[in-house]
Amino acid sequence: MASSVVLAAEAVARAHHARYDPSHDFHHITRVRGLALAIARSLAPQPQPQPDPVVVELAALFHDLLDKKYLPEPIPTAREHLAPFWDEHGGTDVSDEQKRLVERIVENVSYSKEVKRIAAGQQTEWHLTCPELHCVQDADKLDAIGAFGIMRCAAFSAISNRPLYLPSSPAAPAVSDTASPSAAPTPAAATPSSAGDSAIDHFHDKLFKLEGMMKTARGRELARRRTESMRQFVEDTEREWREAKEGFVESR
Repeated sequence: MASSVVLAAEAVARAHHARYDPSHDFHHITRVRGLALAIARSLAPQPQPQPDPVVVELAALFHDLLDKKYLPEPIPTAREHLAPFWDEHGGTDVSDEQKRLVERIVENVSYSKEVKRIAAGQQTEWHLTCPELHCVQDADKLDAIGAFGIMRCAAFSAISNRPLYLPSSPAAPAVSDTASPSAAPTPAAATPSSAGDSAIDHFHDKLFKLEGMMKTARGRELARRRTESMRQFVEDTEREWREAKEGFVESR
């Protein structure tokens, strides 16, 4: 049974994401929450430090509260944003240490921030070893790929007026093509000019690279299958475009 603070966090996240498009709505939060908890349980039999399930669940519920794609500047820190919530709902259910860890995860879970840290050599020991961070990071990346990832990419393309496919889009990568984290670009912002040339381009710019950024064994296992489904989708898209293009060739 969920604690009162988790139920309150769920209500906050539900209200916050009610105004967002389907790529970042509360259904996305629910899937990340479930995946993060499942990954946390998969780590339980192992000897390394075990993830705190309360921290994992709260951080998953809050992980997109400060998404810069949807918020005006200046964006508050996680501690500033969550202070009223802790004052009202923290009570004795969550320790100060747990609160600070939730805030730190919310500040660091972002894909774009992770890529920038790696490129600048700023990944700390905490980034490399925190099991709660890894559970939420892997869960968030997993929901960006596979069947739900395909639908979320299309949804974001719709609200940013990004074409679904352009003939100049690259072909699907081979199965072994998983990029290192340092090679991955920053994610698309919610404007047509910076959202990538097409939805299919976003697969190559980011989504195909997420499998290589997974931190947990369970995350890697799930990412492998989801990435393969995306490759098949891109191949099908290219085939269907070639079928459509035949009409233009015949008419010349």
